[in-house]
Amino acid sequence: MHPSGLPNRAPSRLTELVSRMREAGWEPTAEEVAEALWLARWAGTGVHETVTADPAPDGDRERRSAAEPSGHREPPADRRAPGNEIGPGAPAERAASLSTVSLYAPDRHGGAPSSAFPVRAPAASTLPGLLGLQRAMRPLLGYRPRLPSVPRVLDEAASAELSARSGAVRPVFGPARRPETELLLLMDASATTSVWQLTFDKLRQTCERLGAFRDVQALCLHRGSDRTPLIGTGPDPSATRLRPADQYRDTTGRRLTLVLSDCVGPLWQDGGAQRMLHRWAGGSPLAVVQPLPPRLWPRTALPGEPGLLIRDKGPGGPVTFEPDGYGRLPAHDALPVPVLLPTPAALGRWARLLGGEGRQTVRGAAAWVTSRHHAMPAPSSSHGADARDLLNAFRASASPGALDLAVHLAAVPLVLPVIQLVQEAMFPDTGPMELAEVLLSGLLERLPDVEDSPGPRYDFIPGVQNLLLQSLDQGAAELVLKHLSEYVTKRFGKGTRNFPAMAVAQLSGRFTGMESEHPEPEEPGDDEGELGEELFAEIPARVVQWYRPVRPLPDQLKDAERLLDQWRVQRDSKLLREAHEVTEGVLLAEDSGRARRVLGRVLFAQAGTPEVRRDPERRRKLLTRAEQLLSGEGPEGAATVLARAGVRHELWRMDGDSDWLHAVARDLSDPLEDERSTPATQEDRRVRLGRALLDLARTERNQEAAAEYATAAAGELRAAAGLSEAAGVSAQRRGAVLLDLVAALRLTGRSEHTRLLRLLADAEPAVRADPAAPGGRNLLLRWTGTRAQVYREAGDLQAADQAYEEAAELTARDTPQRCELFIEWGEARLLRHDDPYGAEGILREALTGAPASGRLPARAQLLLGRALVRRWQRGHFLPDLFEGSHLLELAARQSPDAVQRAESWRRLGDAGLEFPDARPPFAQAERCYRTALTEARETPGARRTGSVEAARALHALAALYERCDEPRKALAAYREAAEEWHLLAGTLTPVPRGEAGRTRERIAALETGTAGGAE
Repeated sequence: MHPSGLPNRAPSRLTELVSRMREAGWEPTAEEVAEALWLARWAGTGVHETVTADPAPDGDRERRSAAEPSGHREPPADRRAPGNEIGPGAPAERAASLSTVSLYAPDRHGGAPSSAFPVRAPAASTLPGLLGLQRAMRPLLGYRPRLPSVPRVLDEAASAELSARSGAVRPVFGPARRPETELLLLMDASATTSVWQLTFDKLRQTCERLGAFRDVQALCLHRGSDRTPLIGTGPDPSATRLRPADQYRDTTGRRLTLVLSDCVGPLWQDGGAQRMLHRWAGGSPLAVVQPLPPRLWPRTALPGEPGLLIRDKGPGGPVTFEPDGYGRLPAHDALPVPVLLPTPAALGRWARLLGGEGRQTVRGAAAWVTSRHHAMPAPSSSHGADARDLLNAFRASASPGALDLAVHLAAVPLVLPVIQLVQEAMFPDTGPMELAEVLLSGLLERLPDVEDSPGPRYDFIPGVQNLLLQSLDQGAAELVLKHLSEYVTKRFGKGTRNFPAMAVAQLSGRFTGMESEHPEPEEPGDDEGELGEELFAEIPARVVQWYRPVRPLPDQLKDAERLLDQWRVQRDSKLLREAHEVTEGVLLAEDSGRARRVLGRVLFAQAGTPEVRRDPERRRKLLTRAEQLLSGEGPEGAATVLARAGVRHELWRMDGDSDWLHAVARDLSDPLEDERSTPATQEDRRVRLGRALLDLARTERNQEAAAEYATAAAGELRAAAGLSEAAGVSAQRRGAVLLDLVAALRLTGRSEHTRLLRLLADAEPAVRADPAAPGGRNLLLRWTGTRAQVYREAGDLQAADQAYEEAAELTARDTPQRCELFIEWGEARLLRHDDPYGAEGILREALTGAPASGRLPARAQLLLGRALVRRWQRGHFLPDLFEGSHLLELAARQSPDAVQRAESWRRLGDAGLEFPDARPPFAQAERCYRTALTEARETPGARRTGSVEAARALHALAALYERCDEPRKALAAYREAAEEWHLLAGTLTPVPRGEAGRTRERIAALETGTAGGAE
């Protein structure tokens, strides 16, 4: 009996524990059972004490605690959560609920105290079937290498006892109790690597949890440029260090090797992988895990055949193979390599083959490899083959699941995550084998990888998609597109144009698929060439065209305009290509002004597609030709003039030539033909003209001219905002126009902050109306950023910080947009409010998410370096000065902008003079100032119009000469700086009057001192 009077159930529970272990296939030793009981005793202390809530009197509790082991302690009463104790009057239900609560439930449910030490619990595995696979491979615990190692470890207890008796340190070593075997998992880094990634991860997790291996390595097998096998840590050869595969060869039998591959990649086709397996197979056990179904193995480069796998008696004995058939005998030096399916049954048989005692024989499959394994014939290309023949061949050999999957994939873009989504949603009973059948069927071709792609991209061989769509019911196509629209929303957010959802609406007849007669112009930056639009627009549009074809119009130019309008809705670049072909044909037949104008508009639309935006040279050619076509002689309608203005504005964005903006201003300065009858045209003209004038104001160096452009831009944009209601524009467009108006008024330099804040308040309902609309999030970010800038200029630091915080929440991490926002925020804290402590954290965040190179990281380094040097000047913490100097030097050497490099070198010279040395580094500072001067004068036009940074570098150099007691050099440098200030003032460039005044003061002081000394 237990001291508390409760019956002792330990023997029965112990018996049940041992029986369950034996049922699971594990024969525990007495020591292992004792360790499990000891661990269970301490792990279950807290729960056991809470559950045993008996209403015994205090005296019984004292006697019970005295009978418990001294190491067992209840948690102190003052550390228990309120209500955690179960007193005599507690309901029985409460005790029962506590008995089922894991470590630890929240305090409000009566769980353990929150002050308890946190315990890391393993998360639930995302890969199903791990337990079954682990049970199947458990026999590997019994594998013993052919040459067992004798690892020895220090026996601390025996060493201490022997040393104490002998009076000298006498170490005692004993055998190590840990697995001797290692496991090497290799995944073939071929075109289908990502298909088998989940299988590879499942196999890796199983082997890691098995407990049979001292070490488990998961690596990738690559094909080198010389066709030799290489091994790296990842599937991307450009992002990993590749080593010769034979460096991982083991000859002791202590390392098992499993190669996961479909054996159809280039490394298998030329025989390099097979020759590697032959070299490895003689030293240690290995096998190939083939995820393709056995009926497809003859089509691979390692065709396994069924038979008997035999391992001789003795540890680590070689594996031989007896095939079932009576085919051709293998070569004299051929070695068998087991070929396994990634199933518990196949892997379990292989585990029993290696881990069982005595001679083992199991059913399985194997392939023969030789030391001079020949290369396979090059596979025939599907290009040029008849699509119907390819599809018939696939139907003759494919499984029903693979065939159904291929048919449904005809309605979606072939990106691997989307393919897997369709497979999981429509055919949950299929798996990687059916997916591999489709990818290796010859019906698809792999597309080149592009940046920001969700995964590998494929496309059907020409003609195959239409044949597959013949077998797909329209209702099934709608269901597939619904799943795709959900994926687009989750992957890219609600602010992305959801073209699959629009396609579903068109197929169901709820959406006409055409815009209004006068479509609203897109805002700048709406279409930045996102890959999501390109991937998820074209295929749904083709599906819609298949089920709801549109008959071509008799007038080819009208048909081209219809295709152009249809593209504005569906964004299928194929529509633009068709319109381009039609208009080019008409233009060759008759060189009419109408054909030229339609073709110019089509080329302008093509220049804005994501595919063309990634090719700047091609985009420039399209825009240049569109501008030439739209500038021809003849009557011009409003659409032509507005399209030409858009083309010229885009050309300015590409090459920065302000002549394009002046041309836009000339074109749009007068009212257009039908402007009075259509307020939408008038609003569009004023918006385009206002934005062109605004960009002129931003690029103009003459301050007075810039103010004039800004004033004119403000007038046009104000008039456009007044027309927004009559024109029926969206709230998003009205908000963008108001933000442009605020930007123009800020550039005039004459607008009060209260007026700007009122305009921002007027724009707030518009920008917040639909943040999920395309471009809505960017517009809201722009509004919050502008408001922060206005508050900053007004000196309201607290309101500016709040606006910047709101803007930061709208940006994604590790994006240039977020980096630029934090740079602006940190610059405001550092320069306008002289707060290096607050600026430092903000600028570090900007530098963390900055790109690897370019203007943004250099700007962040420059500002952070300035903040740290400023903090040194206040707190005299020397590491700040060291880090600040390092960052300034990085900015000076890495910035692509000459003006920014000049400022960085100059401030690096200033920081060098801050070090508390007995002999300041005057020579080093002089080199920095000289380099800054050289960089400043490399700016285009700097020698003719002057440079602010050149003047500052000369002033700093002169001050250095004064400190070195060289007045003549100082005076000469001050006079050069004064000439730079004079040149800048002559071009009406804004000049910091305080700095120019200090230069003149130092010249006057030195001239007076020199004259006096001469006398």
